[in-house]
Amino acid sequence: MTTIIKAEYEIDLALHTKDFKVNKIQDFCPLCHSSIKPVYRYAWMDKRGLQAVFECPKENCHKIFIAYYRLSTLDERSKLETEYYYSSSEPIRVKEKAFSETVTNISPQFCEVYNEAQIAEQRRLRNICSAGYRRALEFLIKDYLIHEKKDEKEEIENKILLDCIEQYVDDLRIKECAKMAAWLSDGESHYYRKWGDKDLNDLKVIIDLTVNWIESESLAKKIIEEMPETKKRKKRRKGKKEKEKEREESDQDN
Repeated sequence: MTTIIKAEYEIDLALHTKDFKVNKIQDFCPLCHSSIKPVYRYAWMDKRGLQAVFECPKENCHKIFIAYYRLSTLDERSKLETEYYYSSSEPIRVKEKAFSETVTNISPQFCEVYNEAQIAEQRRLRNICSAGYRRALEFLIKDYLIHEKKDEKEEIENKILLDCIEQYVDDLRIKECAKMAAWLSDGESHYYRKWGDKDLNDLKVIIDLTVNWIESESLAKKIIEEMPETKKRKKRRKGKKEKEKEREESDQDN
């Protein structure tokens, strides 16, 4: 919805004030991440575009931020009469993603690298954040596998990610999601995008799915191991198998 902002601009060293049309007023605070109706404080227009200063009205914030608007036409001669489009806001306080205790215990390095990639993304460094998500995925998969297969730690560490997924991931859901994430993240890092119909948001969704399956599988395994009744059933099954094996060997001897 078009809104009017009153801003100052300079012509021939003289200051003037004029109403400028903007396509929207930001409805969230880039510092406290609250939904807001910001308080307008001041605006300035120059050759770089329109810069508007707002204040967050939230009681626990009241921080000042600048919204940047860009001209919606290439005709510089008409810039005083043309609508300006919202581009970005500064400063930005990055909101980190919180991971469960289960995932944090399995791979603290994944959580750290993922949030570093998210910081790059929120600061609009989209050309490098995909490589960060790719690195985070590798930490997640390898740390999960080492957690499950401690005796094969060295082999897992030295293999490329896709080989690790193919050879060591047993759970089919984790394997399929991890493979898709690896393919997509590799494609994002190439000169051309291998998966043209997919983007960074798709990569993040698939990584989230991989995280969820790893967490579910780990929690299920932990609960099964901790339940006494389950342990008894396992012991009975083991004893039954041993007796069956003894009978088979006895029959073969006879």
